[in-house]
Amino acid sequence: MAETHGDGWATMLEATAPEAGMAEGQPSPGTLLPLALVQLQPGADPATNRRAAEAWLERALQPPAGTPNPKLLMLPEIWNAPYAAARFADYAEPVPEPGSLLLDGPSASLAMVARLAMRHGVSVIAGSIPERGSDGRLYNTATVIDPDGRLLAKHRKVHLFDVDVPGGIRFRESDSLTGGNRLTVLDGAGDPLATGLAQPPNLGLLICYDIRFPELALLMQQQLGAALIACPAAFNTTTGPRHWHLLMRARAVDTQCFLLACSSARPEDGEGYPSYGHSLVVDPWGTVVAEAGSGEQVLHAQLDLEQVALARRAIPTSQQRRHDLYQLSQV
Repeated sequence: MAETHGDGWATMLEATAPEAGMAEGQPSPGTLLPLALVQLQPGADPATNRRAAEAWLERALQPPAGTPNPKLLMLPEIWNAPYAAARFADYAEPVPEPGSLLLDGPSASLAMVARLAMRHGVSVIAGSIPERGSDGRLYNTATVIDPDGRLLAKHRKVHLFDVDVPGGIRFRESDSLTGGNRLTVLDGAGDPLATGLAQPPNLGLLICYDIRFPELALLMQQQLGAALIACPAAFNTTTGPRHWHLLMRARAVDTQCFLLACSSARPEDGEGYPSYGHSLVVDPWGTVVAEAGSGEQVLHAQLDLEQVALARRAIPTSQQRRHDLYQLSQV
């Protein structure tokens, strides 16, 4: 349903219900959230990666003619460094706690994003970067930054990517990284993302391998009220063709949320980590409403957030769960 263009961007004007009878009339302007996902491929030099990411974010703020400027931007997993477990320590940066101003550090990568956010008055789901924690450990950490350059939320990847697929890929994040230990949902009260919506969404954060564990997404929706889930990711050419679309659509249906899956791009020369690409926007009905290709590009979409309530009224799974038989709980 997305139109992909040769100059490196794709767009989907409205993410609405896929079947006749599901939607109730045309979307209201007060429920629409324009956004853009940036699919890029980092290299070996940190400064070059920051400049490239900034250029792609600037490009994302110039949508196709006749479409609104994005209010929310998103970067992929590990956008400031090569995706290689043995090299995460070389690129790790401190990430302060939510509430901190990022304009002048301590993370050079997040400072760049914060300055861009402030310059354009836009919020950014700043993908993830390798974090060196105050405890000396390394984490794969996603962040959300507001238009004032302030850190709104911070999520450390909970489930580490340790896999060995025969004839495919072997990768062990746990050789260098430590897993996070908490769920991350940004409360929409007060409109911290500056969406301008009457009912701003609660935003949940996952990172790549986290998406394979439905309990995490379900807890975000059932107990923390998520309506939008963002998943910066780097599936590869072994797991991507098998599971990328399947898992993103499944979690959207499970939670009846919009799902934003921003991937890194596939290297043109075939060297380095073989990222699958195909960044996605999935609606609460499980329909892919916008999709990128495998290379570097921007994916624009405009979400009709009223679809979250419509889906939950039409198929009220949250009200039909058998809590007398089973339940999810946080530790």
